Amino acid sequence: MKPKMPRSLAVFALAATLLQPQTDAPPPLVAALDADANGVLTASELPAQARRVLLFALDADDDGTLSARELDTIGKGGAGRGRKTRRGPDNWDFSEESTNGIRIVRNLDYVTGNAYTGGRGKLDLYIPAGDGPHSVILFFHGGGLYNGDKVTLVELGPRLASLGYLVAAPNYRLSPEYAYPAYIEDAATAFRWTWDHISEYGGDRNRIAISGGSAGGHIAALLSVDERYLRARDLDLGHIRASLPITGLMNAERAGRERHLLTWKADSELVREASPIRYVATGLPPMLITVAAGDTENRRTQNVEMFDAMKEAGAEVEFEWLVDRTHNSILPNMTKEGDRTVELLLDFLRRHGMAP
Repeated sequence: MKPKMPRSLAVFALAATLLQPQTDAPPPLVAALDADANGVLTASELPAQARRVLLFALDADDDGTLSARELDTIGKGGAGRGRKTRRGPDNWDFSEESTNGIRIVRNLDYVTGNAYTGGRGKLDLYIPAGDGPHSVILFFHGGGLYNGDKVTLVELGPRLASLGYLVAAPNYRLSPEYAYPAYIEDAATAFRWTWDHISEYGGDRNRIAISGGSAGGHIAALLSVDERYLRARDLDLGHIRASLPITGLMNAERAGRERHLLTWKADSELVREASPIRYVATGLPPMLITVAAGDTENRRTQNVEMFDAMKEAGAEVEFEWLVDRTHNSILPNMTKEGDRTVELLLDFLRRHGMAP
């Protein structure tokens, strides 16, 4: 029987070896994990810590295994090599409808180009009744930065619009096909589009808040503390009226090693660069950090540390626990009348000049 590499070491080595260009011979780690020497890694052969994410993101043919070709996609880089992209239905044609006084405009292009096929450069608008101008919430979907789609906001968008807020829900490029900084560049581009065009739909560009849950919370936090991406689009942090990250990743160094591989190329400097906590300073947009009390200890701790760091730096920040919520139960409950998370967010917005 072929000796196996200890799994505790394998998960840390997997990122580095998979990034190497593939040859006819499998890289040493793949060979070490490939118990039956058939050139394919099954779920049972993958390190447990990396199994769920790597299979989900790289198993392009959904056969439950990782072939040499699928593993090779990370090392070679670029689009169109069969990588898996998780998104919503293929209904990318422009469409518009009204329901209960809410106007819904789907699939507006905020950016175009070869990198944005499959709806990645599109956003949806949920527009309240009345002429406005309405306060705007630019809301980024979750999904670990390798999964998800704006379609997950088809219930929350109308809910917030019924309360008087115009919601813009963009897609963005996902890893592993597009690694960091693609997602935060797209977030800044979506903000630029919103600034330029939201008045055409009844929005007030001087009252734009950014929010999102999980990966979307990470994006909202990073966009509101690392000014480079807005400055590249001739804007700055002063254009963000408020930031509302919901149970987001504040320290990417604490993400799982498989996500380091998929999103940050297993590059420790990129991981540090993508960490919102690294950019804490005074003069940032007002931020409300909300975290599920039932989330993982890792996620709770890094959000508390972000709050403490911002307070120490003199930034304007508040913190609220989302009682009786887990990481995955926040969004479904936000669509319900009287949800405390929504009440907390909207109270914060009203206190910062963003009444409906």
